[in-house]
Amino acid sequence: MKKSDTMLAIKLRGHHLVCLHFFRGEGYNPEFIENLKDILNRVEAGEELEVCSGPDAVCKVCPYLVRKMCLYEEDAESEIKEMDRKALGLLKLKSRDRIKWVDIGEKIPEIFREWSEEYCRGCAWRKVCETTPKYRKILEEFRLKKLKLNFDEIQKAMEDVSRETFDYYLDLVTGEVLTFSEEIISEIESELYDSDSDEIEDDLEYVEFDEEPDLPAWMEDEVELALEILLDEEGRYVRIPERERASAYKSMSEFIDNVEGEVLRKQLSNALNGKGAFRRFKDVLIDYPKERKRWHGFNAKAMKKEIIEWLSATGAEPVL
Repeated sequence: MKKSDTMLAIKLRGHHLVCLHFFRGEGYNPEFIENLKDILNRVEAGEELEVCSGPDAVCKVCPYLVRKMCLYEEDAESEIKEMDRKALGLLKLKSRDRIKWVDIGEKIPEIFREWSEEYCRGCAWRKVCETTPKYRKILEEFRLKKLKLNFDEIQKAMEDVSRETFDYYLDLVTGEVLTFSEEIISEIESELYDSDSDEIEDDLEYVEFDEEPDLPAWMEDEVELALEILLDEEGRYVRIPERERASAYKSMSEFIDNVEGEVLRKQLSNALNGKGAFRRFKDVLIDYPKERKRWHGFNAKAMKKEIIEWLSATGAEPVL
């Protein structure tokens, strides 16, 4: 047996193997914080880690650990176990594996996108993590990489030019299209900007509502992310603009020039006259399924070009 196999290693569970890389000196209480500092000092000095499947070296002084179960909030135990499972899957580790901290650190950028999408967004500690140099560095690296985008989703957002019900934002780190009801955006903006505007400008991160907003239950899950987007100072989120009327008109006109049937060509040309042209144009094509299908392909190609041009202006580069 190797000597290293007989030595005691620092035991850490799955999600701590990821999250501790973004520790910024904050925690539940002084004892908890000092324990984290000690663990990090030791692993960064080269002490070996052992992956475990339950309470670990971090949990041992956690005030929410009761009878080996996390009582931080309702369902915390089951949620943490799922986080552990996900983290180990991404890191390609299993319980009782031994590894060095530096080796895990090299894997973090590789798994960050998937981990961030699933767990960072709703995490109460996210604002703390985002202040660490490592977190900021990873975000910047993602911004420099090509985005994997769903052009169909962005096209649908851009073609909703009325924005009477929803508004849309693009996450420049994950490539995800985020949809919010206008009611949510209006509610949050009214709460923010009814406050002292000077105070908001000085420190956006710590804006708080004077009182808890009285929101319908269906809105509650979206409010936190919408607030994060409205207070975004890092340029992670950009609002997806409405498609310009001139661009839509140009696409329809070019399509009409390629329509062979004189009757349909005339109907489509008439549809372009006046307000609501885009809707009338599509309504005409309902009775011509083959031409409607051809229009969808033609329009999607034109929209993709417009989307790429818009993204280039934001500094993002999509995967084509």
